[in-house]
Amino acid sequence: MSNWNIYVETSNYGWEADDAIPRPHQDLESIYISTQQKIKLADGSNAFINVETKRNKEPIIMFWAETTAAFREQIENYMLNGDKVKIVTHTSEEFIGRFLSMKRVWFTGVAPDAYDIQVSFERTA
Repeated sequence: MSNWNIYVETSNYGWEADDAIPRPHQDLESIYISTQQKIKLADGSNAFINVETKRNKEPIIMFWAETTAAFREQIENYMLNGDKVKIVTHTSEEFIGRFLSMKRVWFTGVAPDAYDIQVSFERTA
């Protein structure tokens, strides 16, 4: 399994290499949510209106299996420090944003004491 490189934004808006993280279980994809609004017309039928912004990007959700305490602490530190990070994937694709949340999850069929973590990443660029 290949690693992804993490860079942290510096005070002069450059990028400083920080560390490598293991590749999560899936490639990253942005989820888009429509901002259309449904309204009920006087005759009872529905109409849809589009606001100025047509869609919003939802946070990207990543999963890692059976992580170490050091790895979980690394992600937690990015959140605690409010770091803006750049992730460079094994295919050289770049994702810039912030880690928003991290929680441990257990999936059916996995050993009772083995937990994965689920991390949400909000893209800012």
